[in-house]
Amino acid sequence: MEQNEKKDWSKEESWQIAIYKTDKALLELCDNLKPASNLFPAHIHAAGEKAEAGERSLIRLNMLDYSKGKGDNTVSVYANINPEEVKYIYSALFSHLVEFDFSQEKIFGEPDSNGYSIVQKMQINRYETDSQGKKRNYPWIVEIQNGRGIAVRNSNGGKYCKKDSYICDRKVRLFLNDKDMFSLFAKAEAYIRVFEQEFAFRRNRIGNFNSLYLMLKKEIQDVVDLLSQDRDSKAA
Repeated sequence: MEQNEKKDWSKEESWQIAIYKTDKALLELCDNLKPASNLFPAHIHAAGEKAEAGERSLIRLNMLDYSKGKGDNTVSVYANINPEEVKYIYSALFSHLVEFDFSQEKIFGEPDSNGYSIVQKMQINRYETDSQGKKRNYPWIVEIQNGRGIAVRNSNGGKYCKKDSYICDRKVRLFLNDKDMFSLFAKAEAYIRVFEQEFAFRRNRIGNFNSLYLMLKKEIQDVVDLLSQDRDSKAA
């Protein structure tokens, strides 16, 4: 605690793209984007290839629940989604879909001594009305769970959580209105678009800069040679 108090947070670099915060909880979207390998420039985003050391381009969702206090009493969870999934959610917001359902479950990492691996679960839903048929003021629900489960491989080589093996360690849920939800994902979509434009055209810019450099280098050398010849002729 003492170390945190001495830390100058104003000088700390943040990769936060957007945040929604209440007096009890928060949801933030953070940059974890990574460019594709030079072997796959048209991919733009890293997709886990060997040349990318298995890295993937992602947006991280962090959620905190401090309704029972801060510090050790705060519940912290996270999940990752890829850029296309961010755009998918944004498109639902942009289109003002009345009902929306997005869910994912990931299991990864080496199993612990009891055979359990890390599990991330996330749900993003929109329900126009409640169970009584009344219009909801906060129709969007975002929930992330972090827990453990036993990994099982499917026929395609992927992994899924064995039935009835999942244990939820932490869970955070937030309710948002249309405006706040749109603000979060509009910022994330815009950030991803800028990232894609940067890396899609970087190779062209590098090539153009290299051509310009070689042209200027030749021009400078021509001037140097001309001045040298002029000096030699005068000396003769």
